[in-house]
Amino acid sequence: MKKRKIAFYKDKYLVLIIKIISLAIILFVIMSFFYKLYKGQNSYSQIIDDKFKSEEIINEIRQNSEDLTRLTRLYTNTKDTLYKNQYFEILNISKGISPRPEHYNRVYWGVLTTKDKQEPPFIKTIKKSGYKLIASADFDKLEKEKITNALNYSLLLTQLEIKAIYVLEGIGKYKNKTTPDQEKAIALVNSVDYHKRAVLIMEELNKAYELLEKRTNKELSNLESEIKKSIIVISFLFIVFILTILLTIQSALKLKKETINQLKISVKNKTKKLNESLIFNKKITEELHELNISKDLFFSIIAHDLKGPFNSLIGFSTLLLEDPVVNENEELKESVQIIKNSSQNTFELLQNLLKWAQIQKGGLPFNREKIKISDTIYNVLKVLSYQSIHKKIEIKTTLLDPDLIVYADKDMLNTILRNLISNAIKYSHENGTIEILCEKKSNAVNITISDNGTGISKEGVTKLFNYKYAQKTTGTNGEKGTGLGLILSKDFIQKHNGIIWVESELDKGSRFIFTLPDY
Repeated sequence: MKKRKIAFYKDKYLVLIIKIISLAIILFVIMSFFYKLYKGQNSYSQIIDDKFKSEEIINEIRQNSEDLTRLTRLYTNTKDTLYKNQYFEILNISKGISPRPEHYNRVYWGVLTTKDKQEPPFIKTIKKSGYKLIASADFDKLEKEKITNALNYSLLLTQLEIKAIYVLEGIGKYKNKTTPDQEKAIALVNSVDYHKRAVLIMEELNKAYELLEKRTNKELSNLESEIKKSIIVISFLFIVFILTILLTIQSALKLKKETINQLKISVKNKTKKLNESLIFNKKITEELHELNISKDLFFSIIAHDLKGPFNSLIGFSTLLLEDPVVNENEELKESVQIIKNSSQNTFELLQNLLKWAQIQKGGLPFNREKIKISDTIYNVLKVLSYQSIHKKIEIKTTLLDPDLIVYADKDMLNTILRNLISNAIKYSHENGTIEILCEKKSNAVNITISDNGTGISKEGVTKLFNYKYAQKTTGTNGEKGTGLGLILSKDFIQKHNGIIWVESELDKGSRFIFTLPDY
């Protein structure tokens, strides 16, 4: 019989452990896909940024070629040396002979190619030729080939332009002429050959731009497809995760129930034999005591091991609510919000259960320190903001001294306030009001939490803090309650040498008052 019992517990615990491990694996996979989504978003921005930088280079080569042509024609027609100087300024920057301006763009060219100023007011940086720009950009092989061709054609075109300048000035091999030939210089920069070379530059640049546009659109399309697939997989895994959590909780509850049934059977069988002898009676008592310790330990393990997955569930549901895809789908958004709220409520219950189990075992740490009460109230109200906003409840906080200090354990104080304020919200009607009052009384601080909700009967008040009468109750919107929060709060307050009491009347509301030391 004993071997069968051991096998029974081993099998049940093994199933529970397997489900918890499955939860951890699913959670890890979901996190991996979230990381993949994060990388996808960064890749999307990188693709757009690379395209913009590549387009800047294409546009720069185009603009350089157009301005060099314009300046050559202006110079051959007017013989104004300003245009010649500006021509060689642009050419030397493009070849990497002169340092590039910090913002070498249309604004720089616009200033450079006017007659207002010879030296544009821009900061000069490093020397970098057009070929180096092309090499440093994110072009593929064919795009780079087209852009390089365009730059080569542009430099070939400058040979004709420089020739026209030499003809006009009568320098180089034309220096023996008695007079410069302006007419021939003008003809050179307006010749059919000149126009053909200029057209070749633009054709190569247009091809490069089309190739860049096509490649970028393909990369973005592939990336969007991957992101959509990841979202679908995450949604599926999230559903599996929720179902696995429910099955784990179900297994834990079933195991607890079966364990209790086994204990009841064991107690019943042993009770029948109590009268046989005092020795046997002592043995039975010892076995029951050991079983009770095992039950408490099992209860603590359940509460502790479920705490982590619920934290993750709340965190991921919060992330999903911030996702633009979820926000665009009202039905999906509402479902995620329900998951978050249910998880938050269950998580709060687990926190109470875990701390109650620690108290029963005497393992809860107690570290008192000086705490500014207003900070703790603010943090608790922030956590409970969704519940109060959802029920349209106004919460008023009155501190006669904003810097009021209590000498308490921070975690215990947080739990006390969270349970009392959460109960006030739970049993208040929509559009109700909750008031929190903190005031100094002798060597203690009195904290009062009042509501105008359902109230409590006189009989209910007498049983309120007794764990023997703790019952499941529902709030005004059907919120579930176990009564454990009030019992836990009373234990924590008494541990601080404080007291708690309640003043209440049915259908008129309740006032919970407790004291804490300030030294």
